Amino acid sequence: MAAQQIDFLLIGGGLASAKAAETLRREGAEGGILIVSSEPDLPYHRPSLSKRYLLGQAGPSQILVHPEQFYSDQGIGFAVDTRIVSVDPVARCAETETGDRLHFEQLLLAPGAKPRRLAVDGADLAGIHTLRSRADCDAIRKGMATARSAVIVGGSFLGMEVAMSLREAGLAVSVVEGDGSLLRHLESAALSDFFREYAQSGGVAIHLSDPVVGFSGNREVEAVELASGASLPCDLVVTCVGVEPATEFLAGSGIALEAGRIVVDELLRTSAAGIFAAGDAVSFYDPVFLRRRHIEHWDNAIRQGRLAALNMLGRRRRYDEVSYFFCEVGGIGFNVLGDTVGVDEHIARGSLEAHSYTQFYLRDDVPRAVFSFGRPPTEIRQAEGLIRYRVNVSVEKAVLSDSGSGLDELATQNVLILQGGGALGAFECGVVKALDEHGIVPDVVAGISIGALNGAIIAGNPDNAVGALEAFWSELQICSPGMLPEHLQRAMSAMQVLQFGVPRFFRPRWIPSLDEPWTMPWEWTGFYDTSPMKQLLSGYVDFSKLKSSPIRLIVGAVNVLTAELEVFDSYVDDLTPEHILASGSLPPGFSWTFVDGKPYWDGGVVSNSPLDLVIDRCGPDGKQVYIVDLFSGERALPTNMMEIMARRDEIVYSERVRSDLRTREMKDAYRSLVASILSEVDPAVQDKIRQRPRYIQLMGDGAPMRVTRFVRKGPEGEPSSRDYDFSDVAIESNLRDGYRLAMDVLSEQESHWQSHTGRRLLSDHDFNEKPEAVMRSVREKADLDPARTEMFCDGEEQ
Repeated sequence: MAAQQIDFLLIGGGLASAKAAETLRREGAEGGILIVSSEPDLPYHRPSLSKRYLLGQAGPSQILVHPEQFYSDQGIGFAVDTRIVSVDPVARCAETETGDRLHFEQLLLAPGAKPRRLAVDGADLAGIHTLRSRADCDAIRKGMATARSAVIVGGSFLGMEVAMSLREAGLAVSVVEGDGSLLRHLESAALSDFFREYAQSGGVAIHLSDPVVGFSGNREVEAVELASGASLPCDLVVTCVGVEPATEFLAGSGIALEAGRIVVDELLRTSAAGIFAAGDAVSFYDPVFLRRRHIEHWDNAIRQGRLAALNMLGRRRRYDEVSYFFCEVGGIGFNVLGDTVGVDEHIARGSLEAHSYTQFYLRDDVPRAVFSFGRPPTEIRQAEGLIRYRVNVSVEKAVLSDSGSGLDELATQNVLILQGGGALGAFECGVVKALDEHGIVPDVVAGISIGALNGAIIAGNPDNAVGALEAFWSELQICSPGMLPEHLQRAMSAMQVLQFGVPRFFRPRWIPSLDEPWTMPWEWTGFYDTSPMKQLLSGYVDFSKLKSSPIRLIVGAVNVLTAELEVFDSYVDDLTPEHILASGSLPPGFSWTFVDGKPYWDGGVVSNSPLDLVIDRCGPDGKQVYIVDLFSGERALPTNMMEIMARRDEIVYSERVRSDLRTREMKDAYRSLVASILSEVDPAVQDKIRQRPRYIQLMGDGAPMRVTRFVRKGPEGEPSSRDYDFSDVAIESNLRDGYRLAMDVLSEQESHWQSHTGRRLLSDHDFNEKPEAVMRSVREKADLDPARTEMFCDGEEQ
């Protein structure tokens, strides 16, 4: 009995495993990777089996995900014709049917699914096929060579694709569906009728509400028997009645299953440590639709394979994307995004007859799914954002039905970016107050250092963020000595902070504490102890409720051991006060903070502006971003060492929204090249290509990201003590300055909005009447002060 030790074992030879292996190597995974497949082939694209491969328009090598050379070049092992019969999560071992034992460090389960078979008389006759593998397709192609007529059992997506392909091959084709409609998963009578008429016009006979009760023939199928008593003569049958998860080998493993599917959380982790699962055989919690789902689609396998690989590498990414499902019924290719189940309203856009049509599926005025064919890629990309971010469209629902209106007019998410800057965080409090008075509430708040503290309080108090922030900063301020000029009050307060700390924030290690034993100076890893802040923060934030907060919190901290900037995400991680303090542990003032046994320093050491973290976690599309910039990018030349040190900090910690123009130019160049090549293709083929998910995702632009900046200028000659001046004078001044600046910027936006569009922003009356709409009320439609407002599309400056 052979035994192997493997770092990353991937069970399943489909798309999910192929993409997981590719991602592991691309992301720097070291060690052995082995894909084990029960099929004799390398991973291939299954959608081709019902179309191009079935019709002989593509060969085996043309449908491969990667050529064989790719796997050898990447050091990815492959075992074909190898069936796994058991998995032991405790011993971390998988056994093959030949008795070989594969020991693993981490495991991905991606076994896929197998076709469901009809349990009726005659189901074992020759000539009756299912379609799941290339071998299945080869068998059907062999039967097509002599067949004159075929019956497709099941009016599903796959059934209709096969029916139209066999009709194109010259066979007489009938489709039998026991349900009363075709493509029932579209949950639309209008669409079902459209495709029925389309198939019939192409010569396909349709039999609805008449299930199959048996097959007849002498050794080979000769007819399909229906419940109505009708008998359909045929030479070939393909049954397309669904699939079942191929998970028998997990019986007795202890890995949780649900109706045979592998149960995973939103990070695609199974119930066993170090074991992940992806693809058709998975039941996962979907945070977009807030329920457990399973998706048996090509696009889902790609996304889950990539995500599982990232999480095997410790990236802690949740599966919160909207999967595409692409189907090609004859000459009509269409996409279905989201979840069509349980909706209460349909809104049509365009025309079915003109083959340019989108149908929105809504529940409680929120788009939950989209059916689309013949529509621009950008429109579909933008519709994806409406679903992913659960945008309430009750106020501007007419935009959905108006083909002339861009979906980018429907805002998706408000994002608030908060920098680190110590006592300057009071300025952020003032900005938040102004935003609140304009009815602008963040969907996502991302912070570094003091911005992480402010962000935690905002996310922890979604119904009273301003009140909680103001109370928090009131507790931090220290009384300054009276009867002195303001600059002397602030200077003396700053000296007091250096010597004695801030009672509710940090205390110096040279003053013995009653709570902890005193340590010798040569053992210190920071000059101040932040234990008081942990206690204060716990009083303002119920960390157990952050995952259910309507405001998502993202903070960054630097792993001291790896120098990597890591992300803590309230919708993924079980955040604690330590996570927030880790983001603000700026050396040498503060020591590192341990989180799950790992030491972290202030995220500002690497990047003081977490916009990149938001884009990485939430995508760039459809964001209205508000950035509070605590450190001015422009200053006069310093004249002394104190000013030099202050200017150095401004440059290090200033906000810089990256605008990679060369990347943007390259992206546009490739899009232009693809469009040019596509123009040389037959128009009918062009239409099919334009509906494919990868074309839409790469060629379509999502709704633009718009950035509004609130830049704190600070007075000339401002002392370097500004970030640790917690005096009442300084905090009240910073809070007041932030409020005034934000009010000015937002008022200017409103003025430009009205003058350029003739429309007004929502008023206080609207906020009282339609609170769900005002959550995303401010959308920039014109160039404003470039020092404070910028416009971005896909994360690139325009």
